[in-house]
Amino acid sequence: MKNIRIYLLITLAALLSEFAKAQDPLFSQFYNNPVYYNPGAVGLTPGLRARFTVRDQWPQLPADLRNYTFSMDIAERNIPGSGGLGLMVMSDNAGSGYMKTSTVGISTAVRVPLQDNMVTQVGIMTSFVQKRINWDNLVFTDQLNPVYGNIYETSFQEPGSGNIFYPDFSVGGVFRFTESSNMFSAIQGTFGLAVHHLFRPNESFIGLTSPLPRKLAITGDLVFEMNGDNDKLYFQRQDKGAARNTFKFNPGFIYESQADFKTYAVGVNILKSSIYSGVWFRNRTSELAKSNDLIFMLGINAPFTSLTRMKINYTYDFVLTEIRTATGCSHEISITIELDDFNMFQRSGNRGGGFGFSTRNHRSMEELQCCPF
Repeated sequence: MKNIRIYLLITLAALLSEFAKAQDPLFSQFYNNPVYYNPGAVGLTPGLRARFTVRDQWPQLPADLRNYTFSMDIAERNIPGSGGLGLMVMSDNAGSGYMKTSTVGISTAVRVPLQDNMVTQVGIMTSFVQKRINWDNLVFTDQLNPVYGNIYETSFQEPGSGNIFYPDFSVGGVFRFTESSNMFSAIQGTFGLAVHHLFRPNESFIGLTSPLPRKLAITGDLVFEMNGDNDKLYFQRQDKGAARNTFKFNPGFIYESQADFKTYAVGVNILKSSIYSGVWFRNRTSELAKSNDLIFMLGINAPFTSLTRMKINYTYDFVLTEIRTATGCSHEISITIELDDFNMFQRSGNRGGGFGFSTRNHRSMEELQCCPF
């Protein structure tokens, strides 16, 4: 039995290493990680947004597959054509001490208004990536005894440094529109497309050629708001007064393709008063009945003022296939701080100076700049 467990762990480790090599980190709350998924989304909504995400993938495995991501973006409307600036810091583990990837990315976006109710943004992210592998934690076949397991010294010689460092580039675009109807107070749609690892950097540890596969990410969502009044084309801010009457319905999707790994998720989130809830299906086939994961989301929108708030969201990925008994179900939590009236610069005619908080009236802001969900 011990021998069987050892070989199962070796097989699992091999599969995980192949998974880590071929696929970027995946998030259930992609809608709360826009800087990671699409540099064109930087500064799409006004002010400053800071996000911290922790994902614990397959917690029952004998490996640490946690991911920690911090990102922030600042919109800038006082520089013509500017969308904003973004920062992302990520730490991703692929096994307990086996491989760790650290990423720092800086992104910027250009904003192009199309009509009064349509806008597009195009952005680029430049990242600096370090990957580290701990050869001492790996188990090779010559270390194994058929009866007693891992008891021998290996003859494996480390091929060189366990660290690699490379630059990486991603590009993306986002299109957003707003509309109204007799049924809804406001409708907003956002669609994006991004290509990651544009120049396919080499990530080999042993001096060979191992280009990182490009990743395509396509996202889209619609937000429908019903608030019971006649304030068309205005998304209610989540202040304490408006939140009680707010109902928002947010269907969406994401499609990701990288090498042989293709996955998509479809679902819907709902905001009632200050409570978020949602359900999503994640698939690796086109048949919805064969979904791999059923994702449940629950969260809270805690307004400090009409222009500042904190959002906390939790998702539970229920694995629908039989591997659930071995892997367990994944957990993800995100914390978002939003400061709608934070500016990097202000025009000389505005009171309040430059860097900091503006004195503008938020109800006069364009609907395209509102953060609806």
